[in-house]
Amino acid sequence: MKTHFISIRSFALMVVAVFVFSSCEKDQDVVSPLSASAEQAAKGPYWEDDKAFDKEMQQIINSMMKMMNQMEMTCDPDIDFANMMIMHHEMGIKMADLELQYGHEPEALELAEKTKIGNMESKARLEAFLASHPGAEPLSKEECKMFMMEMREDMMAMMHCMRSVKDTPDPDVDFAQLMICHHEGALAMSNTELKWGNDEMALEEAEMIIEEQAQEIMELAAFLNEHGIPTKHHNM
Repeated sequence: MKTHFISIRSFALMVVAVFVFSSCEKDQDVVSPLSASAEQAAKGPYWEDDKAFDKEMQQIINSMMKMMNQMEMTCDPDIDFANMMIMHHEMGIKMADLELQYGHEPEALELAEKTKIGNMESKARLEAFLASHPGAEPLSKEECKMFMMEMREDMMAMMHCMRSVKDTPDPDVDFAQLMICHHEGALAMSNTELKWGNDEMALEEAEMIIEEQAQEIMELAAFLNEHGIPTKHHNM
């Protein structure tokens, strides 16, 4: 087992991101078209898009949870990290596509495009790693148990965060809040890889994910701070 530590810069990014996001939940009146009915005005101008966004997002979340639960672990941290992160990136790509389809705010759309590209590039690198990686080198039975427990806790924390997000009438806001949870999951799994992994290629990818997605968390939180949080509906 090879122990690595997250850089001070990356740690600072995460701390600042959490602080910024925790302060962003301010109420904002939803502006509705003058021609809208009172009921439609209460729902918000993007109600139809948000309704479709919420339905498809729930399907993505459920599918991701099922895939992760069914994944066969090898107890080789590098291989398991790569496989899990590929699934994680696939979820991020689908989430970004959903925002690009239903979102409206230019800044949120730009963030979706950015995270989609980043996830696609990291996925390709991880797939190349798996293609070139030799057979699995499992941890000892006791270490395997601890590694799998930590990785599962990382996944469950991410899914709990996503399911705890309060739904709003604004798909841009919903996307930003959910993507912050998604990125936090990537940071947690990458740190678990840094703790247990041995292959330099996989470790470098984990460090890159931490750096890039911590920065994106800050950008998503800044969008929420500026845009505001509309009236909340219910949990995802």
